[in-house]
Amino acid sequence: MPKILHLYLPATEPRFYANITYHNSVWLNTTYGNIITEMNNNGNSGKATGGNDYSVTGYIVRKAMGLGNWRENNRPVILYRVGNLFLDYVEALNESTPGDADILLYLNQIRSRAGIPTYGAGVGQIPSPASQNAMREAIRKERRVELAFENTRYFDTRRWKIAETTDNGPMYGLSINQNLPEFFTKTVFENRVFTKRHYLFPIPAKDVNSDNLMVQNPGW
Repeated sequence: MPKILHLYLPATEPRFYANITYHNSVWLNTTYGNIITEMNNNGNSGKATGGNDYSVTGYIVRKAMGLGNWRENNRPVILYRVGNLFLDYVEALNESTPGDADILLYLNQIRSRAGIPTYGAGVGQIPSPASQNAMREAIRKERRVELAFENTRYFDTRRWKIAETTDNGPMYGLSINQNLPEFFTKTVFENRVFTKRHYLFPIPAKDVNSDNLMVQNPGW
């Protein structure tokens, strides 16, 4: 399945609109009023008009940006928040004690805060993942969406050993060289290479050569 780097968040997902500035959305800096962002080639944020300052995917990260005046100072830097804590906890719990009630309890707190249906058998809920494997996939998906642009996905794909699929091959965005409607054509903007050896960095040759018992990491 082709990877769509910029669309980790489905368009029906409220976090998409909170986390991403997309074509025809209102720009966050309201100092000069409400400016509609135009990502197509000749748009106000397009490749032809932005010089080197344009998005290669047709989307811009919105998450954690300041509201109103973008020159606002003294903003805190978020290193680790409670949503990350909950997701770390339920992932570990699903591996150690599948079926523990805390898994759904804390996973549903994440989903409820996001404004999407929670897991369960009640009105408006969606069926809970029925197995450990299904729950693992649900938790991984929730991490991908909830923690998007928070410097966790890079490490998640590597510790889960799925980066050979998720971080390898063509990456898709919108057709930024075009105007409407061709702009909305899904287009490859980058081809990435990730093989098994990339899970580990190579050990510098001088260190390997300095000790007869030292061996290089696999693949290097």
